[in-house]
Amino acid sequence: MEFILYLFLILFFLSISYGFYKSVYFDIPRDIVLAKHAKGASEFIKLDDGSLVHVRDEGVKNNETIVLIHGFNGSLFNFEPMVSHLKDNFRILSLDLPAHGLTGAVKSNLYSYDGFEKLITDILKVKSIEKFYLVGHSMGGVISWKYALNNLDRISGLIIIGSPFIGSENEYKKFQSENAPPIAFKLLETKIMRLMLKYFTPRFLVKEGVSKTVFNKDLVTEKLVDQFHDIILLEGSREAMGMVILSIEDNFIANPKLLQSLKIPTLILHGEKDKLVDISFTNHFLEQIPNVKLISYPKVGHMPPMEIPEKLAYDIKSFLGT
Repeated sequence: MEFILYLFLILFFLSISYGFYKSVYFDIPRDIVLAKHAKGASEFIKLDDGSLVHVRDEGVKNNETIVLIHGFNGSLFNFEPMVSHLKDNFRILSLDLPAHGLTGAVKSNLYSYDGFEKLITDILKVKSIEKFYLVGHSMGGVISWKYALNNLDRISGLIIIGSPFIGSENEYKKFQSENAPPIAFKLLETKIMRLMLKYFTPRFLVKEGVSKTVFNKDLVTEKLVDQFHDIILLEGSREAMGMVILSIEDNFIANPKLLQSLKIPTLILHGEKDKLVDISFTNHFLEQIPNVKLISYPKVGHMPPMEIPEKLAYDIKSFLGT
């Protein structure tokens, strides 16, 4: 009996050790990740500090310009399905924010909202874009309305997808209690787990995170999960992502009256089955922005650009008057 128990404990320990071993991933060199995923219209713009920002500049160059800003732990790849339905009518500029996508870590530590704004301004300057429509998804929605407030003369219209506006400490607590972020996001909230996730980034956590963002689970293909996982493992990105969290975690709450200054046409697009950002958290947008419209989508989660790209593109084109 003791032998059987001893054997069981050994096998249990070995299985746990093997599972941990299979979940440890070291950084993947930048050139390997880029060779696999920097395709098509991908290009890299060098910042003053030598860092490279991943950008795609697609569509009709002389037409109206749409600038796309992705969300936390996302990338410009999240917009790919939607862009294919827009680029025949518009110039589409998308970019990977610092710590994200194929941009990854940058030398100037541009990981705050102010840093993101500076980066967007620098990229627009390089691309000689003066006037544009701004589209932000999730955290990108927060970045976009903040950017618009400081650059109203440059923004023709604002589109916010799957993004919350949190106006008080009580609302923030409600947001945290009612919305169910993926396990990986919750782990990143603690310092010790941020350190662990520099190496311990199991693929199943990435798959769980992607699955939580969509209503139709059939969209979560192995190819899609591999893409997300590869990008997370880009050298330096996991440490940089921790810096993003530290930089923005105290900036979720804002005065709703700020939105009254957004005197530009604004469209709110939101999935009714969004498990990360409940649609009720769009209320401040609808109550405060002078010229605003909401379109919600049944049976759609947090990723409308991936879930209903053609429908989303149609609604954006209608909003832009084309």
